[in-house]
Amino acid sequence: MNDSNRDDHLVDVSTGASSGDDWSVPIFRTVTTVTGRHALRLEGVFWDAIARLATRQGRKTPEMVRELLGAAEVGGTNLSSGLRSIIVRRLLNEDDRLASLAAPLAAVKLMQMAPTPSFALDRNKHLVRVNDEFVRYLRTVMVRNGPVEKAQLRLDRPAETIFAELATGTAIECGVSIVVDNHERRTQARIIVPPPEPANVLVGFILS
Repeated sequence: MNDSNRDDHLVDVSTGASSGDDWSVPIFRTVTTVTGRHALRLEGVFWDAIARLATRQGRKTPEMVRELLGAAEVGGTNLSSGLRSIIVRRLLNEDDRLASLAAPLAAVKLMQMAPTPSFALDRNKHLVRVNDEFVRYLRTVMVRNGPVEKAQLRLDRPAETIFAELATGTAIECGVSIVVDNHERRTQARIIVPPPEPANVLVGFILS
């Protein structure tokens, strides 16, 4: 089934995708499959979505287009309409697959698997998570056996300043005071702002 028979308005599937504000502009392209040559009319944003799906799977865009087109043909609907539905379904599946990684503390949990004492503070400077190494640090270096929740961490720089100045995925070194039961230890920590954005958590790794 062809959406158009006017080949003079068609371009090859390998040409560039939309840019800027052109995402809603329909783009005509031709695709050749085992069932013949098909003329497709999709908004630029859908061609961009196909290219992104292909990149994530390490495949070429024309190959991905032909696969999606084959799935749309099986559905027996208008090809362009069927492609739109399949593309959105694939993106929703991809979103479901990545949802757990985008959870607020998902990256923090992975980072704190490192064998280094680590803590996580929210924007209110509340301690939201520590790793086992941090607990051992309190019990050995500070000789404190009370609940970790009693620990107070004070950064030498305001947390809001770090959030404002530090890009996601980058790090700085900062002085930190750890206070437990009126006992204080001064040390240095490497502070990282983990994804996702907007960041709401700082992750610190004790350096000494």
